Amino acid sequence: MALKSHSVIIDDIQSELGSNTTDFTDAILTTKIAECLPEFSRFSPFIVREILATNDSSKELDISFISNLLWLLALEYRVGKDDREWRNFTEHYNRILSMELDFYPDDADSSINTNEVLDATETGVDCDVDATTAIPVGTIIRIENELMYVEATGTTLTVVRGYQHTTGTTHATGLDIMKPELAYLYVAKSHNIPPLSDLAGAVDLVAGYAVGVRTIHIDTMGASDTLYKDYIFTIASDGSGTKYRLTEDTTLATNEGDITFTPGLAEAVADNDVVTFENSTLTLPLEPLFIKLVAARAAKSMAAKFVNAVPTGGPNTWKDFLTLGQTLENEVIPKLEREARKYQKPVSFRPRAELEATT
Repeated sequence: MALKSHSVIIDDIQSELGSNTTDFTDAILTTKIAECLPEFSRFSPFIVREILATNDSSKELDISFISNLLWLLALEYRVGKDDREWRNFTEHYNRILSMELDFYPDDADSSINTNEVLDATETGVDCDVDATTAIPVGTIIRIENELMYVEATGTTLTVVRGYQHTTGTTHATGLDIMKPELAYLYVAKSHNIPPLSDLAGAVDLVAGYAVGVRTIHIDTMGASDTLYKDYIFTIASDGSGTKYRLTEDTTLATNEGDITFTPGLAEAVADNDVVTFENSTLTLPLEPLFIKLVAARAAKSMAAKFVNAVPTGGPNTWKDFLTLGQTLENEVIPKLEREARKYQKPVSFRPRAELEATT
C-alpha cells in the first residue's frame, strides 16, 4: 500500500472537515500542511543518518549545514564496527558537536599525492600514481583543509569540491591526499510531503552517469517546481533499491534542473531512466494521524476567523468549527504522544573503560 500524494492528503483533510472545500480550499490546506509538519515531526520525526568527516586532531564536528534539523539522536564513531560504538556528545547552538572522547580522530594517509597545482574550482585532481585501490569511488578525501567527495577514481580523481561546506581553495602539487575518519550522526528532521505537480522525471544526459556521482540533470518534471532538501527519490533502473535524498534545493526551469543528493549513485544510470520522488516521508501508520492533526488545526483557525462574523450557517458557525477542531485534537494528540515515547528511550553507551581498551 503506497503513501498518499500531497493532493490526495488535501482531499482527505477536506473529507475530515465535512467535504467543505469552500472554507478549506486547496491553497489554505497547503499552507496548513506546511505549518503542521514541524509540529507533527516533534512527536514522530523523520530519522536521517548524516555521514560526517571528522577533523584531524579535533573532537568537534561541523553540523551547521544539516538542514531541517529538529534534534540530534545519536552519534556513532568509529563506524563499521561489529559492536557499534555510540558516543556521548554536546551540541553547541545547532552548529558544532563536541564528541566526548579520550583520543583524537586521525586522518589516514592514502599514500597518494597531488600531481598538479589545483585552482579553487577544478574537479579533476591529478595523482602521482593510480589511486583506484587506495581511493575508491565514494571516498571523502581531505587536501589541506578542504574536503572533497570522489565520484571517479584512477590516475585522475573526479571530485566534488568544497564538500560538507568546506571552502574550495588553491592547492600546491605534491600534497598528501588524506582520508578522514567518518562519524554517523542520527538526526531527527521535519517530515516532508512534496507539493509537486509531477513526481516523476527522467535522467537527462545522453552518456548517462557513472557509479558514485552525486549530481545529475533531470527533465520532464513540473515546469517550475522547487525540489527541497530531504526530498526522497528512487531511480527505476537502479536494481539496488537505493533511496536517494536531496542535499540541496533545486528550482526547476522549463521542466528540468540539476539535483544533488546522497548517497552517490549505487549503479550507473542511462539517459531517460525514470526518476520518481516519493509522496512523503511519513509512514502508513502516521499518515492518518497527520491528516487529522491538519484538519484539527484548520478547523480551529477557521473558528477564530468567524468569531466576529455571521457566515452562511448562522452565528454559531465559529463554535462548530472550534468543536470540530477540539474533537479531532482530542482524538489524535494522545496517539501522537504515544508515538513520541519511541524517541524518548535512553541510548546505551559503552563504558569508558571498554572504549579505551578498543582504541
